[in-house]
Amino acid sequence: MLPWSPTIIDQCFHSDTLRVAYTNMSPTLDRIICFYVHFNQQVLHDIVGLPLMRLLMAALGTCYAIMAFEGSRKGFKTTTLLIAFPILGLLANMIGISLMFPAIWIPLCLYSYKQKEPKGDDLSLSMPEAYGILLGIVVGYGVPSAIIASPWITNDSRLEQDLVCLWQVLPVIIVPLFGVFENVFKKMGSPIDQITQPAVRERLHLVEGKDALERCFLFLGVLNMVIYYGSYVVTVHQGIHIWDSFLLLLNAPGSLPAGLSFEDLGKLLSTRMVLIDYISLSISFVLWATFNSGIIAGLSVFIATPIIGPAAALSFYSYYRESKMQHTIIKAD
Repeated sequence: MLPWSPTIIDQCFHSDTLRVAYTNMSPTLDRIICFYVHFNQQVLHDIVGLPLMRLLMAALGTCYAIMAFEGSRKGFKTTTLLIAFPILGLLANMIGISLMFPAIWIPLCLYSYKQKEPKGDDLSLSMPEAYGILLGIVVGYGVPSAIIASPWITNDSRLEQDLVCLWQVLPVIIVPLFGVFENVFKKMGSPIDQITQPAVRERLHLVEGKDALERCFLFLGVLNMVIYYGSYVVTVHQGIHIWDSFLLLLNAPGSLPAGLSFEDLGKLLSTRMVLIDYISLSISFVLWATFNSGIIAGLSVFIATPIIGPAAALSFYSYYRESKMQHTIIKAD
């Protein structure tokens, strides 16, 4: 627990200095939300914490997309716990994505593949499903995250607090958007639907879904690269020495100057926790690639991580994994 956490918790439960009414359903629930909101606000208001938060939000969104894709595969929807990706996404916001992803989701994913031993079209997603999930996450998660981390939201405003509170439960409440956008793409149709031979049509739909999913991973990779380099350029333009700042944060609180106010200490230590979360999550991406595709894939993600960013490295690895996995199944059929 952060050194200042007990003070924040005490303020949320026994003080009028912080906003504590969010749901008006349960005082205890509202106080817990108060803590999460105040913690995230501390990071968003810090000059180093803000770009770090953008990167972590992007990485979390990428993880959620991958979990949603895996849980929506034809053979996994009703036979594995991967379908519980909304709950896992919510849990990631509660306990930290760097803990949930390696400790819960990676073992669950590996176990599901081992238990299921997918064959035929078990791994398939239709084109509307793939694009529906991607668009649902971009609109339902990416846009609110971008708004929260934008300069247009006034610090400590009620709007900021409401958005941060809402952001905590986005992994659950955006799920209906997947079905909405999936139906949109279904209504748009596909040239393959005109083919009269059922076997040929089914096989081409399988290839179409594979291509759509690969495009989704490529899109996520490029988007994350833009966020990664954009955050770097903005941070450097502000005159911040990134490496020195990271060393200061990692060595905190011992390396912090004396006489810091409670607010400044909160910003620094909250940002430190986000930095550790981001580094830990990056390591878990390497582990997932290694467990799935071997040491070469893991090393590739490891090398690519500082160059293009952890989330982009994960996205491009997922593209490679999907291409190899689906090609093997289609060839076998």
